[in-house]
Amino acid sequence: MKNQILTLVFSGFCMLSCATENLSANNAEGMKTDPMVNFDKAMKSLTKPENQSSPEEKTGNGAVLNEKSKQILYLASKEFILSSGITQAELTAGTSDNREKTISLANRMYFEKYQNIQKQLKSEK
Repeated sequence: MKNQILTLVFSGFCMLSCATENLSANNAEGMKTDPMVNFDKAMKSLTKPENQSSPEEKTGNGAVLNEKSKQILYLASKEFILSSGITQAELTAGTSDNREKTISLANRMYFEKYQNIQKQLKSEK
């Protein structure tokens, strides 16, 4: 599960960095909701040195996120999910208050919404 979350996060970075059309990327950024922007910032903040795993954490946990990074993503994930219309009770029932499951759900929802924005932009051209 932890490896899946890490894979989702890094694939998200790849998808975001591979935007080749500057005009579409600018429009897509303008179409994101505030919780989407906050979630995006939280994902990008994982590359900051202060949020990266220490050598000891990497040795003990392998390639998983450290506790600080998980907490950053969890809070942004929870805000993003709740802003989409899912209630706290539904979120708790679906994820059992598990941080990894919450982050994974937010990743899926984020990229579905981002793809929908991209499709909408292409259909407007």
